[in-house]
Amino acid sequence: MKKKIKLPFLLSKWFHFEFWPFWIFYIPMFGYGLYLALKARSFAYFTATNPAMKFGGAFGMDKTKMLNCINKKYTPRGFLFKMEQNNNDLTELLKIYDLNFPIICKPNIGERGIGVEKLDNNLDLEKFIASHPEDILVQEFIDYPIELGIFYHRFPISKKDGITSIVHKEFLSITGNGKLRFGDLVKKNIRAKSRISYLKRKYESKWEQIIPSGISYKLEPIGNHNRGTKFLDGNHLINDQLVEVFRDISKPLDGYYYGRFDIKVKSIVDLYEGNNIKIIELNGTNSEPAHIYDPDYSIFKAYKEIIKHMKLVYDISKENRELGIKPDSFTKLFRGLLQHLR
Repeated sequence: MKKKIKLPFLLSKWFHFEFWPFWIFYIPMFGYGLYLALKARSFAYFTATNPAMKFGGAFGMDKTKMLNCINKKYTPRGFLFKMEQNNNDLTELLKIYDLNFPIICKPNIGERGIGVEKLDNNLDLEKFIASHPEDILVQEFIDYPIELGIFYHRFPISKKDGITSIVHKEFLSITGNGKLRFGDLVKKNIRAKSRISYLKRKYESKWEQIIPSGISYKLEPIGNHNRGTKFLDGNHLINDQLVEVFRDISKPLDGYYYGRFDIKVKSIVDLYEGNNIKIIELNGTNSEPAHIYDPDYSIFKAYKEIIKHMKLVYDISKENRELGIKPDSFTKLFRGLLQHLR
């Protein structure tokens, strides 16, 4: 039997588009985006897709504002800790909202999982606040076993709606075989390659230990691709019953028509019944149909899905413009982007 050649990570990742830098993967889509902008006669046409969101949810979105519009049974307990508040305020807010460790903290404005952390004690929380001089969203940690990203859209005039993408998130983890050390198991996982230094610091006490056979460790509790989470195609879960669940969830979201609900749920049965669902985050036009990053998904199918969703953004924006909603000016968009990047 011919032995399979194992390529170094830095080389092998270029054969899997899921590991490509964001801007490289989207280069072929820039032309289609320009075509849609010219067709709409506005380079900021997408800002009219979700008028309730700043810039349509492309960037600079206020996470707390959107979550506060959703029925409380679907959202984690939490609060916004303002930059000008102090540690005494933080302690008091934790008591008021009955939040115990572990908790989740994240920048109130941010994308792609940057700055999101699970914190296990007061010392971790103080360090996080000190290193993030910005408004912070503090939430209870939801320990449900299933995490999904569900892409829902609806039209303001025609009232058509649907779910076009479901990604099932498989967290970065290792399983012992009774022979290899913790650190060796981490190094063998291709999804941990870019985070070895971080994980070595985090699991310093276990790094040299031999892990017994069958014992597993979840290395990363945050379900983002850049944190080592494997994205799997979950589109087989789409059906009319699930559309009805998210149609009901979205009813209070006036001015929201397109995006991805990142959720945790206790079971698939609960998902279809609309029970035990917690919406961790709500994204706008910056959302991706993340099921395309399934390792078995071809790049051609991925681009087909991206085009389909870009067309949805355009079509929803068109209906909103027919209702009198105007896109932001290019000047306002450009200035907002510069401020966001700073």
